[in-house]
Amino acid sequence: MWQNHSIKQYLWYLEKTYIIDMISPFSTNPSKELTKAPICYFKDIGLRNYAAGEFGNINDYGFVFQNFIYLQLSELAKRYDFSIHFWRTKDKAEIDFILQKGRNIVPVEVKYKSIDTFEITRAMRNFIERYNPKAAAVVNISSYHEESIANTKVSLLPFYKLKKFVEENFGS
Repeated sequence: MWQNHSIKQYLWYLEKTYIIDMISPFSTNPSKELTKAPICYFKDIGLRNYAAGEFGNINDYGFVFQNFIYLQLSELAKRYDFSIHFWRTKDKAEIDFILQKGRNIVPVEVKYKSIDTFEITRAMRNFIERYNPKAAAVVNISSYHEESIANTKVSLLPFYKLKKFVEENFGS
């Protein structure tokens, strides 16, 4: 218990000194969805790489790319006034980011690869069935594609089109 308390203190200090951001889980039904500890993202990816001993030699490109996308979303959230969460269920379905402004929710998955054949993951399908958002996105390196599931427009988009996607869904 003492160690857990110390970790919470360290995370609190890291957040208060603008080294990390912590995002909380999105949940409307706690009995079916897992409400766990927040996920941490570094505000400076170079500092993250240095702290992980990976400065100049990155081992986990997937998480670094996800952290990069978080930083982009964080800046856009200031401009368009939405909050950022993540979603995880007890059966381990997970969406990297849930963008929320009032009743408007948009799930965003991040994949560090170029996707040749677009397939919607089980987690994304579950989220769409449960919440029926107007839009959803799978951010990747370079592929672009759109299709619909029920009333949801799902966009496979390269990371450099993320700003336009957010503007379309949260702009005035």
